[in-house]
Amino acid sequence: MIQQRLPAVNGDDGVWGDVLNQFLQKEHYNTGLDDPLNGGHKAVTIRPGTTVALTAPLKFLTGPLMTTPEAGAVEFLTDRLYFTQTTSTTRKVIAAYDDTSGATGDIHYRDLNGYLVRLAAGSTAQVLSIVSGLPSWQNNTTITRSINTISTATTAPAVVSTDYVYFVSGTTTLTLPTAVANTNRYSVTNTGISTITVATTSAQTINGSTTATLPIPNMSLDFISNGSNWVVE
Repeated sequence: MIQQRLPAVNGDDGVWGDVLNQFLQKEHYNTGLDDPLNGGHKAVTIRPGTTVALTAPLKFLTGPLMTTPEAGAVEFLTDRLYFTQTTSTTRKVIAAYDDTSGATGDIHYRDLNGYLVRLAAGSTAQVLSIVSGLPSWQNNTTITRSINTISTATTAPAVVSTDYVYFVSGTTTLTLPTAVANTNRYSVTNTGISTITVATTSAQTINGSTTATLPIPNMSLDFISNGSNWVVE
């Protein structure tokens, strides 16, 4: 049996060609005839590397990309590795990330320059949001609903992240708190037969007026702040 090796210099008399052919045909295609396909790789087996410098099993040198992409091509330019797919012969970047740091739960996103950037995992109950066009973990603000039934003049409170619902009967006034920095919603329903008045503080307005009224039974209005005054939604 011929050994799997290159022929020995000044040796292997009579079997030199057989030794060479066996060596080459392990990974190179050969029909034994004059065929332009001969010599191409039928299989590629790459030996493992070592910890010694310059022993990486496979290494690309950076170079310009082909002017016209070719299906199946793998190219390397500066910091990017490219692969060209068959469909539409589209050249695509192979995504890679820096694994020298990070932890379980981290996510990666594309930055302005097309590189993957690590975003550390958020805390429990945080939600993923977009801030200035980039993903960011934000605290999940839970909205509380406060339901109230009144029949006398009342000033609504302004607890942060609270939507207030008022069922109002009788001829009375509900005064809204300041609209400044108020992100709550105030829903008012006339459950009686009299006119309900909704007023403001600090000379603020509701749709440009000093008050709003609900003169019809079962009429409802929602009030939200625009940052300085109230508007009916």
